[in-house]
Amino acid sequence: MKCRFGFYVLGCLSVMAMLCGCSTPKMLSGVPLVWKPTKDINDADTSLPAAIFAHKYKIMPFIDSRENKREIAKNIEDKKDKLVTTCDNVSDWCRSRFMAVIKQRGFNVVEENASMTFKGEVLEFYVIEDNMYNASVGIKITAENAAGNVVWQGMMSGSAKRFGHSYKLENYYETLSDAYINAVNGLLKNQEFRTALQKK
Repeated sequence: MKCRFGFYVLGCLSVMAMLCGCSTPKMLSGVPLVWKPTKDINDADTSLPAAIFAHKYKIMPFIDSRENKREIAKNIEDKKDKLVTTCDNVSDWCRSRFMAVIKQRGFNVVEENASMTFKGEVLEFYVIEDNMYNASVGIKITAENAAGNVVWQGMMSGSAKRFGHSYKLENYYETLSDAYINAVNGLLKNQEFRTALQKK
């Protein structure tokens, strides 16, 4: 009888352990970076002066100055934070996205014989999730002319928010992508940046 009772208790404990394991979400570690915007790249409020398109632009490799280069997000809903880390190079991803967006906006991006060069330094690329997803992107952009002189330097910043199921990778992708689009469109609306690019 005691043996049967012991097996019964052991069985119950095993089931409880399995249930507890099922309720624990899988940690989002070493995930790839995926471009997944929910908004249109082409902002109707950022029509650009024709003189900007006279230049040929080269995009230099971006650098990542963030302290934790693999960490891209954190869920703080519970007592113990749940991190999101990536296996990809954030600075390379930001450069390729920057290049893709400005090319879609009409910039002539080249590898050689550029008349204007962009450099980027990633300072912020992160999502904090509490009761909603809050993404922030901050990249210092430097524009140099063909002689190597700095014609403009400043921050390209953007943010985005959204509701969604807790600790879901797709929601992190969407908020980061939307924040990035907002950052680029904010840069293209910057009057000092526009003026600098119109100079020969």
